[in-house]
Amino acid sequence: MIDLLKPLPLGLADATTVAAEVHSQAGASDLVHIATTLGLLLMASLLAGLASEFLRLPKVTAYLLAGLFLGPSFGDVIPHEHHAVLEPLTKLAMALVLFYLGTLFPFDQIRRISRRAIPLSVGELTFTVILVTVGTFVLGMTAAQAALLGTLAIATAPATTMFVLRETNAEGPVTSLTGTLVTLNNLIAVVAFELVWLGIEVAGGDASGSMSETVLLLVRSLGGAFLLGLIGGLVISYACEIMHTRRWLVLLVGASALMLGLSETWELPYMLVFLVVGVVVVNSSSGTQKITAQLDSIGGLLTVVFFSVHGSELDLNLLWNVGLIGAGYVVLRSLGKVAGIWFMASRTGAPVEVRTWLGPAMLAQAGVAISLAATAHSRNPTMVGEVQTIILGTVVIFEIFGPLLTRAAVLRSGEMPIANSIHHTFGTPLGALRNVFTRLAGSAGLLSKKQALSERMRVEQVMRRSTEGIAESADFNEVVHYVEHSHDNTFPVLDEDRCVVGLIRFDLLNQAFFDPHSDHLVRAGDLATPPEVLLHPAQPVRDAVELFRHTTDDCVPVVTDEAPHRLVATVRRSDLTSLLIRDRKAGLS
Repeated sequence: MIDLLKPLPLGLADATTVAAEVHSQAGASDLVHIATTLGLLLMASLLAGLASEFLRLPKVTAYLLAGLFLGPSFGDVIPHEHHAVLEPLTKLAMALVLFYLGTLFPFDQIRRISRRAIPLSVGELTFTVILVTVGTFVLGMTAAQAALLGTLAIATAPATTMFVLRETNAEGPVTSLTGTLVTLNNLIAVVAFELVWLGIEVAGGDASGSMSETVLLLVRSLGGAFLLGLIGGLVISYACEIMHTRRWLVLLVGASALMLGLSETWELPYMLVFLVVGVVVVNSSSGTQKITAQLDSIGGLLTVVFFSVHGSELDLNLLWNVGLIGAGYVVLRSLGKVAGIWFMASRTGAPVEVRTWLGPAMLAQAGVAISLAATAHSRNPTMVGEVQTIILGTVVIFEIFGPLLTRAAVLRSGEMPIANSIHHTFGTPLGALRNVFTRLAGSAGLLSKKQALSERMRVEQVMRRSTEGIAESADFNEVVHYVEHSHDNTFPVLDEDRCVVGLIRFDLLNQAFFDPHSDHLVRAGDLATPPEVLLHPAQPVRDAVELFRHTTDDCVPVVTDEAPHRLVATVRRSDLTSLLIRDRKAGLS
């Protein structure tokens, strides 16, 4: 398809030829307006999202499947030309996700997690690159093609993975390390791709110009991306300081669209640009949470567009084309990520949940790998053609099963309350009609009301296991650091056996902030008050509901049934509130 954004030739004959070519390429797309395509994708995604709640699927998978059924594999109702028209929206959606990923990296947090995340990232990348490169070479790819596949295997789909994590409301070491490793993966993938491509050109004698010119082009690309991201991040931070929050959404979308356009015009890797923007904003702005909240207001719509359009581009026929090498790529990439993280996690003493579930959470692959493969194809179609086919074909597997594995990882690791995975929604039309007559019969005394979900569940199904607590001997600075990275206002204090010796409440901590001697004299045990009540995993949820009615705390520790009563989790008021709201909406409580 011809690029309509390029200037038209000046000659009359050439202009006529171009116009005829554009008209002939339009074809069937003239019969379907672009607004119709967008409406079909959104409505199909809406229905798929409702179905996903009944089937307990991540919404990402549902949106992809909605697009897939409208794409060439099944309905084939989306004109191919419309993908090019919608491409700026999908790239903007990806850019905003990468922006958000960058905001997860304040400098103090980078220093705190680098000791845990970097060894895991090194293990994952090393195993993945070696297994995929060597394996695909043995299966018949050339050395250059195998090296490219090994580099592309690094990338993890940021939009897919982060959307699942935010949808599940998961928190804990697996969740935080997943976000960190996704960012590192894509940052390293972009840089490594350029370096590997340079090596391929030099080895094949295809490098245009001298070696110094090629290196200079690489430095220009990566350096330009860093510079544009730095300037864009500083401009956004400064503008948010002087503008009212009502104008922030226009500012953020406008600045993001402008930087995306400049990146494409100057041929800079836009993914790297927006990662840098996010890092700069989180370290230079006092309103990062408000900024990400503003992005969420439009990010939801763009996310649906991104996944549905992406799904409509998937072609199941490519699965047959990739053959044995494609199957080998799927197995080797999956094995590399899981085994690499398990190996390094075992050597560094990481928790068993991290060793077991962090690898499966990292398997989704889509936008970044596709973009890099397309870039390579534009540079050398002959050599990269088969590589691009393998990436496009295997993306179908990784994008459908990747979200399922990410969701399973945070659920099995205890960072997503089991209640969040239980289907309980407004209901189907038939189900809603049945509920109406059930309530009517119950009110007339003809039928007993169905027991509410919150009445049938136990504490272990709503508790969050990803709780570290504060050591009793921790100094004031350590307490403040823990509180700074927590979403609660009540914090359990533990002795050496992980038994709860007290709770630190934010109002008491707030008073200590004004004491100039707190940094040196106060310990966590001094700030704690004895816990009035604790919960046990086997207790019914109604006990927790009753407890929260008589306390202002927003979380309550859950301890083992047997002595000594060690901390195993916490129950949050917000999680119980969500459960009760779902009960009420379904008319079951």
